Amino acid sequence: MTLRLITFMTFSFVLFSATAKVNELPQAWTSTELHPNDKRWYSAPWPESDISYRLTPLTVAASATAAENAIVINPTERFQRIIGLGASLEHSTVYAIRKNKDRQQQRALLDALIDPVNGIGMNLFRISIGTSDFSDGTYARTPTDNDMGWYSFQDTPDSAFSIQRNIELGIVDTLQMALEAGRQSNNPVRYVASPWSPPRWMREHNNMVQGGTLKRKYYKAYAAYLRDFIEAYAGQGIPVYALTLQNERQFEPPAYPGMVMSWQQERDLLIAVYENFHNIGGHFGNELNVKLWTLDHNFNYWQQAVAQIDSLKQMDKAHYLDGTAFHHYAGDSSAMAKVHHAHPEKDVIFTEGSVWGAGDKDLNRGFQAVIRHLRHWSTAYLSWVTMLPQQVDEANKGPYNQLGVVGPTMLIQEKGSSDNWYKTPEYWLMGQFSRFIQQGAVRIATTPVSLGKIENVAFENPDGSVVCVLSNAAETTQQITLALGNQQWQVEVPAKSITTVKW
Repeated sequence: MTLRLITFMTFSFVLFSATAKVNELPQAWTSTELHPNDKRWYSAPWPESDISYRLTPLTVAASATAAENAIVINPTERFQRIIGLGASLEHSTVYAIRKNKDRQQQRALLDALIDPVNGIGMNLFRISIGTSDFSDGTYARTPTDNDMGWYSFQDTPDSAFSIQRNIELGIVDTLQMALEAGRQSNNPVRYVASPWSPPRWMREHNNMVQGGTLKRKYYKAYAAYLRDFIEAYAGQGIPVYALTLQNERQFEPPAYPGMVMSWQQERDLLIAVYENFHNIGGHFGNELNVKLWTLDHNFNYWQQAVAQIDSLKQMDKAHYLDGTAFHHYAGDSSAMAKVHHAHPEKDVIFTEGSVWGAGDKDLNRGFQAVIRHLRHWSTAYLSWVTMLPQQVDEANKGPYNQLGVVGPTMLIQEKGSSDNWYKTPEYWLMGQFSRFIQQGAVRIATTPVSLGKIENVAFENPDGSVVCVLSNAAETTQQITLALGNQQWQVEVPAKSITTVKW
């Protein structure tokens, strides 16, 4: 006989809420990691049943134990409002969603992402303006002008603007279905759009890859191009909530579209786009109420964001900018808090990253990092690439199309003619946030930030419910005492888990 020894660590949490009912037990759910970031998820995946907890309810028991070493939640101290939580619907993901499936099957998959009751309640999705590093325009009937399939919506100065390739690739249809899934599940979906490159003819070297920066004489033409995109998508019933001006504007990759712009260049482009969208001068068209976000790059560029906003204020154009978007591939998310404190009237938004497991030595690579991003004033969390096929180079012409180079996505499509797809542990871990933190939720104070290996963040939802998300990156179960007023409860939080408690 083998004896299994489980170690418990005990912490206490005191929760004070103006809306929570002290005479009712809180509810709790948990999800655990399994072989995080292992490439075998693409080739020989473990069965779902091997994941110990998958949004599994936990028992919350009344307790007479006095709370000690407490984490206090204070709903009267309020911070940022949440725009949404979600992932991306770029071409590679859309291809995997649609592969070998009829419309009913595609919709069922989207429901698994969007429905807040039967799925995980995601409601914010990032989409690309033209091609991205996870795309392949050669799948479109309308040919591209290069073998790799990189494309824009206006390939030459004399050609008409057209989103026809996005229609042919099924992107438009899938975005329409996702909006419908959000409406029918009472979880409205929003889209954030980002360009990886302007049309090649607007760039110094007439190329979308290693094409140099945007020529100054084309700033207004590019603003008109972005207007055309917003209006073309609106004509398909797809509203765009926010726009970033350039994906990763300090990086010009050698193998896929990208472009470097200084913060001064991006400021000047922002001015051109805002004045076009808001019809300043009276000759651009109808006003477009789309939020404009700057940077869309790593935490370590935060000082450039501050300098850009300072400059806009000096020009009396600070209202042109709504927020600063961040990725997590360098630096850490305390940079978002620095930008917030420098300019608290502007949002900071996390728009791209990928995480695996509950926690990791790399501060940016486990779901514990999502808690830190939210504590550092981010108004959103967006994961990058939601779904890929097991054969990861299908509809994926960028360099991240080999096993071991691209990490497992939340959903994976089986090879060949199969219509089967499956969920990795990251689907469930993401659900610990997106299923419970509603659009419009307001972050509320918790102190201290962490106890032992447990980190936390809390929100009050528009419906009055309070949720607290806890990460347990330890190898052992943690026994948690929860208290509200003169009531206490206990819950055992599994090792390597993300747990959500709701009042």
